[in-house]
Amino acid sequence: DASPDCDNAMADGQDWNTVSFTKRPSKPPSAAANKQEFNKALREGGSIESTKKFAGGKNTALATAGAGINAARLDAETEELRHQKVDIGLSKAIQQARMAKGVTQDALAKQLNIDKKIIAEYENGKAIPNGQVIANIERALGTKLPRPPKK
Repeated sequence: DASPDCDNAMADGQDWNTVSFTKRPSKPPSAAANKQEFNKALREGGSIESTKKFAGGKNTALATAGAGINAARLDAETEELRHQKVDIGLSKAIQQARMAKGVTQDALAKQLNIDKKIIAEYENGKAIPNGQVIANIERALGTKLPRPPKK
């Protein structure tokens, strides 16, 4: 009963079958044959067609999938795409509420813990509207400001 059988080998907790591993998998023979054909055509002056892979060897499959379609769509687009800016009514309302409270742009920015450039951009109408920033300004000034229309 000491000789291990195939059925009984795993029952003992030990597999006595030999397993061999190779260091690296060998290349398929077709790759070597293609290279030989390529070199032969080069020597004989035959016609060789080569195509360059776009982003070959890089993990950009998702980023470049359908890139031609999107590029064509962008080329066909005629209108200029711009970010929506703050409405003039909102910028005037922020200015008036701030002045009525007697607060400078710098003091308001410190109170809201944001950069004073952001307050200046909102008052000049150059900022991209952000609901959280507008809500914080409303709370600090104690007034209701006109909101930009939702798309």
